Amino acid sequence: MAVPKGRGESKSSAGKNPDSGENRDAQRKGTGPAPKEAVSSLAPSAGACERRLAEAQQELRRLHEELARQKASADNLGRELETFSYSVSHDLRAPLRHLIGFSNALLEDYGAALEPTAHSYLDCIVRAGRKMEGLVDALLALSRIGRQDMTLLNLDLSQMANSYTACIREREPGRKVTFRIAEHLHAHGDAVLLRTAVEHLLENAWKFTGKKDSATIELGSKEERGERVYFVRDDGAGFDMRFADRLFGPFQRMHREEEFPGLGIGLAIVQRIINRHGGRIWAEAEVNAGATFYFTLGS
Repeated sequence: MAVPKGRGESKSSAGKNPDSGENRDAQRKGTGPAPKEAVSSLAPSAGACERRLAEAQQELRRLHEELARQKASADNLGRELETFSYSVSHDLRAPLRHLIGFSNALLEDYGAALEPTAHSYLDCIVRAGRKMEGLVDALLALSRIGRQDMTLLNLDLSQMANSYTACIREREPGRKVTFRIAEHLHAHGDAVLLRTAVEHLLENAWKFTGKKDSATIELGSKEERGERVYFVRDDGAGFDMRFADRLFGPFQRMHREEEFPGLGIGLAIVQRIINRHGGRIWAEAEVNAGATFYFTLGS
């Protein structure tokens, strides 16, 4: 039986022609074969992605190497500065002792023959020499913090604080100060360094509450974003937060020496200790309303 010409040609052309309406509908729906142009365009795109990935990995390696070099350079510079500070401070001590010693010898041996003005000059030399000696000792203490080996242990900061506050009370028994030391303030760190940090912070609070008839000093901790934050709080003189950026600099002072004597080195020592433990330290304060020093000890 003869096949109708029109119907046979229709089936044959439908099977052979990829651009038929039926195929175009299938491609639009995502069920038909992809056009040859689309298939051929995939290879260059994949190759370009691989090249960009390789370039990004190479740039990342370069940045890591540069960061490692900068860190090594900074570490070396830090060690050199600590060595320089230690050497200079150590070498200054002997001439300072000579300066103070011979000035005192002049006053003792020839004081009667000296005029009052000469006495005054020698007194100024002795006072300045002793202050310089204190600054040198402070620099030595600061440089030792960076050079000292660390032994990490589980510690109780509460015991350290209670022991030191007892010493403070014996030194000035007439003062009315309430200490609020939280119990079992556990920490992980070097015992010598953390004891030094706690004592400096308590001493700082003791000093800046000295002009109050009665004062309160608190040591505690809190959880903040999954991190243990320790704090020392007082209700003393406080300071202006506009100058907080210089708070932890060596020999930086927030008050006049006539008001609160000191060298301005204690908080710099505390910051270095906290940094060595991988932590951070900051403060909040208000003039005549006290200050709170917060610190963490890393992981």
